[in-house]
Amino acid sequence: MKWRRIWALVKKDLIEFTKSKYVLSAIIGIPLIFAILIPLSGLLPIANINPGDFEGDDTFPDFINNLFASTVDDWESLNMHAQTLIMMAYFMFVMVLMLPIIIPAITASETIVGEKERKTMEAILASPITETEIVFAKITSSLIPSIFATFVAAGGYMIITDILIYPFIGQILFPDFLSIIFVLVFGPMLSIVSVELMIMISTKVKSVRDSYQIGSLVVLPLIFLIVAGMISFFFNSIATLIGGIAGMAIIIVILFKLATNIFNREKAIIKMT
Repeated sequence: MKWRRIWALVKKDLIEFTKSKYVLSAIIGIPLIFAILIPLSGLLPIANINPGDFEGDDTFPDFINNLFASTVDDWESLNMHAQTLIMMAYFMFVMVLMLPIIIPAITASETIVGEKERKTMEAILASPITETEIVFAKITSSLIPSIFATFVAAGGYMIITDILIYPFIGQILFPDFLSIIFVLVFGPMLSIVSVELMIMISTKVKSVRDSYQIGSLVVLPLIFLIVAGMISFFFNSIATLIGGIAGMAIIIVILFKLATNIFNREKAIIKMT
């Protein structure tokens, strides 16, 4: 692959994103909503409750205590109010990790079909760039704003969450090992999977609107499946994390091959003639 050609196409796509009010507002607005509204709406009401109201004979089930005891220092010594705040902080952090799937569903919808609508696909197909380079460039151009949005949302969420719950738990909760792994490793990998799926859809449909609509139907089940999988090993062993990363890497390679095969240069040229 010729990296100079790939980067030229990536820069062109990034410029197109800045011209789209819809894409630009999503890249900026959605991360701020996730970073600010999620912790304030979920944690602030609990933080304002009198800790004494949580005291009593009730306690969390053993499996909850076992999960958090292996992750949070002095979990068993914390009162019920502090434990509730920590549990909600982690569960809502999973919602923030949906961003690597949501943002690419917006940006990648503009990739192939957007080129068709803007009448710029002819120039790309006439250039010496290969199908593999085109798909790789489209993945990269959608991945960059997704990673940016995820970092902004995750960083803001961690800061606000720590400020809200520190007075009650006496320690900084984020960032920890697992949150760093999810943001730096799983986040980009989830983005790539979402982008590859959207590129395949964008290649087949005739308009950006169709790409948005069909993409939403495809990505939503993916969100629930991946979030369910992340929750299952969120507090598990290093071996499970490594296995999850390896599984995601295999899925990425398979989807890349499929996306490259679906984007057929000859068929695309015939459709536009």
